[in-house]
Amino acid sequence: MKTKNWGRILTVTALIILSIALLVLGILLSLYIYARSNIDFEADEAMFDASVRWNSTAFYADLYKNDDEYTPVQIETSGSLKKEFYSIDEISRYIKDGFISVEDRIFYTHRGVDIKRTLYAAANLIFKRQSKFGASTITQQVIKNISGDNEVTLSRKLSEIIRALSIEQKHSKDEILEVYLNIIPMGDNIYGVGLAARAYFGKEPSELSAAEAATLIGITNAPTAYNPHSNPEACKTKRNTVLAVMRDTGVISEAEYAVAIAEPLSVIPRESREDRYDSWFTETVIADVTRDFAKAYGISERAASIRLLGGGYSVYTTMDIRVQKILEQFFANKDNFPDEVNQGLEFSMVITDSESGDLSAIVGRVGHKQANRILNHATVPHTPASTLKPLALYAPMIDEGAISWSSVFDDVPVSFSESGGEWSAYPRNSPAVYDGLTTVSNAVRLSKNTVAVRLYNMRGGERIYNDLVERYGVSTLVRSRKTENGALTDIAPSPLALGQLCDGISLLKMVECYGAFASDGVLSRARSYISVKNSSGEEVLTNEPSRKRIYKESTARIMNKLLSQVVWDGTARSITLKSRVDVAGKTGTSGGSLEKMFIGYTPYYVGGIWCGYDGERRAVATSAHLAVWDSVMTDVHEQVLDGDIKKHFSSDGLIYRAYCMDSGELYSDNCMLDPRGSRLAYGYFTKESAPASLCTRHVICNYDTVTKGVSLGHCPKEDTTLVSLLNIPDRKFPVEVYVTDAEFAYRDIKNTAEIDSASDKPYFYALLPDDEYAGITNRKRQFNAPCPEH
Repeated sequence: MKTKNWGRILTVTALIILSIALLVLGILLSLYIYARSNIDFEADEAMFDASVRWNSTAFYADLYKNDDEYTPVQIETSGSLKKEFYSIDEISRYIKDGFISVEDRIFYTHRGVDIKRTLYAAANLIFKRQSKFGASTITQQVIKNISGDNEVTLSRKLSEIIRALSIEQKHSKDEILEVYLNIIPMGDNIYGVGLAARAYFGKEPSELSAAEAATLIGITNAPTAYNPHSNPEACKTKRNTVLAVMRDTGVISEAEYAVAIAEPLSVIPRESREDRYDSWFTETVIADVTRDFAKAYGISERAASIRLLGGGYSVYTTMDIRVQKILEQFFANKDNFPDEVNQGLEFSMVITDSESGDLSAIVGRVGHKQANRILNHATVPHTPASTLKPLALYAPMIDEGAISWSSVFDDVPVSFSESGGEWSAYPRNSPAVYDGLTTVSNAVRLSKNTVAVRLYNMRGGERIYNDLVERYGVSTLVRSRKTENGALTDIAPSPLALGQLCDGISLLKMVECYGAFASDGVLSRARSYISVKNSSGEEVLTNEPSRKRIYKESTARIMNKLLSQVVWDGTARSITLKSRVDVAGKTGTSGGSLEKMFIGYTPYYVGGIWCGYDGERRAVATSAHLAVWDSVMTDVHEQVLDGDIKKHFSSDGLIYRAYCMDSGELYSDNCMLDPRGSRLAYGYFTKESAPASLCTRHVICNYDTVTKGVSLGHCPKEDTTLVSLLNIPDRKFPVEVYVTDAEFAYRDIKNTAEIDSASDKPYFYALLPDDEYAGITNRKRQFNAPCPEH
């Protein structure tokens, strides 16, 4: 009986094991089929070939920027990826045999995969016997390095194995080892043992001693942790571990080991920091070309980066050498900035060509560049604040004919909210005084938030959101995002009307968008490069200008005039370059003054500047960004244009017409009797948008100079005078709101405060602050009906 039970148990157990084995086999087979079907073996071959044949990529700029023909001059760079090809015969045996002894002892006998170590690694993955267990052969590491595929997934690992087997079928062991030794990362942006030998020891790779070879082999395990310059002790300890392996595997003798282990770690000095790092422009180009390479050839961006920077290409950039030099030199000197830069305040700046839209210059931080691929504040999203208003509201609504230069809106709160008996106005001005009737011209000049919110309500959040995405190509807006504190969205007044976006928009993108104003309504992508050629001179990537009309020509020209007022008599009035050339622009300050931005432009260049604290929420208590912009752009215009500054923003095709500042309509005799004096203003219009009817806002009344009120018919004629008051729709607020034109409103009321029949709560009409204004001082005076007898 017991024997039968054991027999059944064994049978069931065997069936279970067989089922599991078949299931695992089926899964592996499915993964194999899936992985193989998604492998581009031709791409692997192309990347393998690129890794062998070519050297570091060179970057060029146009020496004579304004000439029709591109005259290339090489940009001096550190070479973000330094690489120079060495044949396997030019490399020390200590290096070749040492790498094999440490990384892949059966390299010359396996077919691309170490089956035993792979099985051990798989078992370790299941049973977690060791925290880390590597199983990649040198061939597999070549696949990983040339493709950039390094995800920790089973399908990726299986794909790597299949690709390694394929490479082994097409190339000899020496060819594979040669590629490996030429592309392996060696720290300090150096790839390959050849350049590493020269950079660290000042020797050719064939001249290295056993200790020097072991040093380089050790660096590859963790190029930063074992860097001989920054971590010499850790580097030496790792070197000695490698030497022990080389001795144990017979690469070096006991006597050679004794000499090597006693050898001090001696490396030549690092290059000066300023020379070792790529410029902000070069890094921007590298990022753009890498992205386009990956897209064009269907490879990962990491693989594209390796292919580009180690592929011996020639990249022709849009850099204006003179402008980039001015920008870099200014930002390198911290004395050009306020003292707050020593407490973490950062600045970044972007300059593009107004005509072509091409990127001319870019700097991501203050001071000398301290490393490659550090945070570039010019290319990451920041809060645009009010700089978004012309893009989201004014330009498109002028283009659609919804508003014009003289359209009038009421600068008073749009809404109120109550909490704990306290009322809050939205939007809130600072100080809490509102200007009342305000034209679009003044709303832009003074950056009126109330008008922006009213325009948002007119146009609609969904439409504004889609317009920013589709018209301008803004990709960082948030439609909806769930967080621990609730949902976030940019489809709301604060983000789209006031520019307080969830994530923001990069300074580079904002400058690109403003370029449409400078170029008569045509939006051009701020490309950083023109083309890429391989070592044979063949063009492998072309970056044609991307230009599309997003506004009518007249709209762009009206916007230029509107935004010029910001610089002449608005929030950017401190700009002095306006005395030399037409300047337009818009300021922006985020909530709490955490970030500040200014996008300004001339007929020659568009320049944007950002400032804010690096990595902390801290208010920016300076407007130095405007002074920096002014200094840099003045130098650019004077030095680059040789003082020959003549261009102005065109007003061709526009109508210059007078209008009443309170109605936006044609100026009439009634407007002349306004107690504040002249309400005459001039603006730019199209034929369709120009005011055509006389002002109906001003109402003529008999004003009693003794009682300071509108005559009710009880005053002597000699005490009255004719004035024009403003016919303003009722402004009903739950609290007192101070509006500067309230005293000049024509209204038939008995008391300042009345009861709202709907809510049974008191409401207040707009009042004027207590200070004197235009000779009428009593803010509590009520306006009543005109005197009938007069």
